Amino acid sequence: MTDDGRGLAPSCLVETAEGPVTMQETPGKGFAVLTRLPSGELGFRQLLKVTTTDAVPLVRVRLDTGHALLVARGHVFYREGMAPVPAARLVPGDRLETAFRYQEGYVPAGATRPVRTAVAVAAVEPAGEGPVMAGTVRDTHTLFLTAGVLCAE
Repeated sequence: MTDDGRGLAPSCLVETAEGPVTMQETPGKGFAVLTRLPSGELGFRQLLKVTTTDAVPLVRVRLDTGHALLVARGHVFYREGMAPVPAARLVPGDRLETAFRYQEGYVPAGATRPVRTAVAVAAVEPAGEGPVMAGTVRDTHTLFLTAGVLCAE
């Protein structure tokens, strides 16, 4: 098996304490990124040691929310239940770990229909080669993309 690399395209948005920030804005700044703590709760930890790799095979992961994420083929996402899977091995219908969870059928006040309980993969498409950025998330080694899905650092 070839090493497909890990990392997010420089334009990929990650959730930080300051709001959505592109990966290209993070080097040397120690941004606090949204992560899932070992307790299972949400929290913020610093994203450190951000590096760039010039050319790796990329895929575009399209979600049923309409978001599209450009990542290295080997970048790890988490299916529900915290099952790690490289981006290139995701398939349509895979339900991903998200920042917030609601009980099946939950209808918030003022809503006319239940909220969705998960974000699912709609498609995974080859996207050529390009640069990616990766770093270390203190303590947890995971972070949330602005699409609300959990992935490895």
